[in-house]
Amino acid sequence: MSLVGQAFVVTGGASGIGKAIVKKLLELSAKVYALDLSEIPTHSSTPGELVPFSRVDVSSRASVKSVFDKISPQDSELRGLVNCAGILRATDGSEKSDESFRLLWDVNVMGTWNTNTEFRNFHRAASIVNLGSMASVRGIHGLSGYVASKHAVLGLSRTFAQEWGPESFRVNAVAPGAVNTPMIQGMAGDDSHNAAYKGAFKSLSEPEEIADVILYLLGDGSSSISGQLIEVNGGWP
Repeated sequence: MSLVGQAFVVTGGASGIGKAIVKKLLELSAKVYALDLSEIPTHSSTPGELVPFSRVDVSSRASVKSVFDKISPQDSELRGLVNCAGILRATDGSEKSDESFRLLWDVNVMGTWNTNTEFRNFHRAASIVNLGSMASVRGIHGLSGYVASKHAVLGLSRTFAQEWGPESFRVNAVAPGAVNTPMIQGMAGDDSHNAAYKGAFKSLSEPEEIADVILYLLGDGSSSISGQLIEVNGGWP
């Protein structure tokens, strides 16, 4: 796969799957704009070459637009967006979970809406990969808000693929199972979230394994793939 000199935007690039895709893109000599609410660790493809980083709150249209306005004049032909920014919170389907539900919706759903639509405003003939989840197509006990938000991410991805296809956009979603990231590690002590080990492999996936699938969807080898959900979940039923 050759991505030499091509430019990509990665949200959630400071940790987890986002960090892994940033590193892999750099290894392929691509140019990467990493966005995150948190400070990003230093990545480098050659000594002294740092990834352009911007802090962004994906739940805010104004924050996302401000960042894309700065990126676009530098790279008018961005080849792809990888939207990894997201959060996980427990919700029990009761009034006491209202705040968590709203936060999940704002970050996971509005974040997808804001980043995808702002990216589309400036670019054509590009690939967008949104991070779904096994929760995009399943119900999971104790995670009703997260499940609802990830179902919505899949719905947006499939609909954008239909609406923007005539502009040579491809939009897909990747659905990891339980991945060895800070987000999953933060839930590890709660037995209601041991979906990590329901897969056939009985183990966590590594972020790099998910990043490899995302790389494929960014490249020309997947030029006929759009509107799809690619499950990478270790055989989760």
